[in-house]
Amino acid sequence: MKNIYGILVFGVLSGLVLIEGQSLGIAETVKSSKSQPSAQASPQAGEQKSHKNESKWREKMQDLYRALVELTTDASSEQRFNAPANHSRIEKNTKKLMDRAHEMSEKGLSPDADPTIKMVSGLFQDETKRAYWALKSGNRAYARGILNQVSSYCIACHTRNNSGPSFASLPLEPVSKGLDALEQGRFYAATRQYDRALDTFLKVVDDPSAPIQRPLEWEQAIRSGLAIAVRVKKDPDQAQALVERVIASKKAPYFLKQDAAQWKVSIVKWREEIPRRALTEAGLHVEAMQLIAQARELQKYPMDHSADVLYLRATAVLHELMQTAPDGRFSQDALFLAGMCYDILRPLHLDDLHEIYYEACIQKIPHSPTAETCYRRYEQSTYEGYTGSSGTHIPEEMRLKLERLESLARPEKSINF
Repeated sequence: MKNIYGILVFGVLSGLVLIEGQSLGIAETVKSSKSQPSAQASPQAGEQKSHKNESKWREKMQDLYRALVELTTDASSEQRFNAPANHSRIEKNTKKLMDRAHEMSEKGLSPDADPTIKMVSGLFQDETKRAYWALKSGNRAYARGILNQVSSYCIACHTRNNSGPSFASLPLEPVSKGLDALEQGRFYAATRQYDRALDTFLKVVDDPSAPIQRPLEWEQAIRSGLAIAVRVKKDPDQAQALVERVIASKKAPYFLKQDAAQWKVSIVKWREEIPRRALTEAGLHVEAMQLIAQARELQKYPMDHSADVLYLRATAVLHELMQTAPDGRFSQDALFLAGMCYDILRPLHLDDLHEIYYEACIQKIPHSPTAETCYRRYEQSTYEGYTGSSGTHIPEEMRLKLERLESLARPEKSINF
């Protein structure tokens, strides 16, 4: 049964969308250059600073890319990872990832204003730091397990939308014979080589034995390819071509074929939409709300994935909103909505990605109704994460964090109760 609170919230919001959309211009058609925002007071100074930041950021990304190339190759083979001759290189590259992750989280370095960069960079730094100290202490198996997953943080940022630099022209790539097709695809996605990533994911999807012999990998390839086609490429034709492969598969699980059939319906409707582009913060907010309201209406139960195409489109718009106005009128709402979308899209990304948005939402405007809603979702997710067959066991450190976040989230008038 759907969450009653969610139904009430989205019932009201979906009713307001049309009214707000008419007044704020959600259906803004693509306009000519005459409709561009007016120039700022010092455009040349602003452009010079922007170019400088972009150049510095690109340099850092290329350095990270080269380290990732070697680590991906080394971590793909236990023998290669544990060979004494490779220890120094692996440790050096792990430290480089840790240092670059720290630099990426510094305020003002990224030319992208989306707060996702800083949040994911923080998680990336924590994981690479754990891997580095595991290597230093001799726990190589643990370090290798972490390093095999670090590309997930790159993918989480790089498949938000089509913004950012491309590294397709760089000559480096992992040793292909050491990686399976899914790992290759994830590497290409992590390094923004989207055409190669999508082609590689399609090879996995086209393998007739994969749904039976490697069902988890097969589903991951489908979802990863769909994210690129929908959010990065924004191409309904590519998305539909992938989805039809799933529908046509004779060995695909029934639930996944049912999801794919609904994805196709969403894609066909997407293709039929009038070309439009929201040009304002308010327009982007309403566009995201429209997509989420449609997705909620389509879902039959909370974790139903039949609306994933709509949620993917919504997250692309939300990231554009956070890039456009990171401290704007709808900034806290964007964080809440992103957390809610990623909670549904959890099989696609990092398991705890939705939680970092809820936490940021609480900290954005403490003691607000939206902060309280974000805390409720964060707390619920935390309890679910620490619950197993033996019951719920929340570490003391996490309990203290929950108390701190709750104190920030609760309305000020109820803090003493």
